Amino acid sequence: MSSTKQVIIVGGSYAAILALKTLLAATKAVKLDITVVAPNEKAFFNICVPRLLIENVSIEKIAFPLGESINNLVQGTIHRAIHIQSSVTQVDFNKKSVTIADGSELTYDNLILASGARSVSPIWKLDSIKDIDYTLDSIKEASAQIKNAKSIAIIGGGTTGVETAGELGHEFKGGKEIVLYTGSSGPLSKVLPNHVSSVTDKLKKLNIEIVNNQLVKKQGKSTIALEDGTTRDFDVILEAYKLLPNTEYLPQEVLDKRSYVITDEFFRLRDHHEVICLGDILALGQQSLVDLTYNQKPVFTKTVSCEVFGDSSVKLAPYVKPTKATVLVPIGRDGGVGAVFGFSIPSFVVWLAKSRNFVIPKAPGFFT
Repeated sequence: MSSTKQVIIVGGSYAAILALKTLLAATKAVKLDITVVAPNEKAFFNICVPRLLIENVSIEKIAFPLGESINNLVQGTIHRAIHIQSSVTQVDFNKKSVTIADGSELTYDNLILASGARSVSPIWKLDSIKDIDYTLDSIKEASAQIKNAKSIAIIGGGTTGVETAGELGHEFKGGKEIVLYTGSSGPLSKVLPNHVSSVTDKLKKLNIEIVNNQLVKKQGKSTIALEDGTTRDFDVILEAYKLLPNTEYLPQEVLDKRSYVITDEFFRLRDHHEVICLGDILALGQQSLVDLTYNQKPVFTKTVSCEVFGDSSVKLAPYVKPTKATVLVPIGRDGGVGAVFGFSIPSFVVWLAKSRNFVIPKAPGFFT
């Protein structure tokens, strides 16, 4: 092996940038030649999408050029890093190679899989193949449709669905018919089961109709089909449920039945320890930014020290999925509900931390 290690990072969002920062921050005498492969020219602060649907926000505040960020991050280190704007089509773990969209083949000593997940609707997260313009254009189109609509359905009772219902309810103050289909026993029933009653009350005060215990599907552009066979028409239907892992380029044997990547507790592929995973694609993760930042990062840092930099003195830290929720959910602009390590926090704390500006001022810190 050459004195310089070749590292490929697949992905261009939160997990990929965190992986890059971790590699560049390591104080080891191993020089890295890092290639970040992602189809998006810019990273996108998608946390704020519910607010973007009803408020114009300057693109510079929520989208950050990957090439520029990578160049800035690598300055002052011994390493080299570049961005190739492309999607990965195939990985050969035995050959230690990655094939990208134009057929080019890249080889690696270490591979970081951080390609994330996309949403059913293109408005919530970056696409796995298309550039950020596709996402931003979809958001603009949805925003225009919402403003002109008389009736709006939101499918999904998780954080995204509840936040969106809250934003629309606060903005239109009963002037539009807004229905939230939770698909469960109540809004946030899976994330914050002890808060369902409080969430329901807050949404109803914003004139949101809530339909529980009914799995629904979108039929065409304007019809909701319920389990009992009935249908209901809306001017706009927002699908705010389910993530689809961006793992189509990986062989089936490393994926679970949901197409998430199977790893050991240190985020390594079981038969290929030089391949490390991070973020939403992890089968054992929680698919959240909180999990990535506070639970996955310490595990990843030690695994990188061992597998990339060859530090055998490092004691690996196994990932342990948290049993107590840490989540903040704005419901309108005046507050919301939340918990930190399972302990409830008051509405004004949710307002202070997230509801007032959807964390947009802190967006650069994730990508630059």
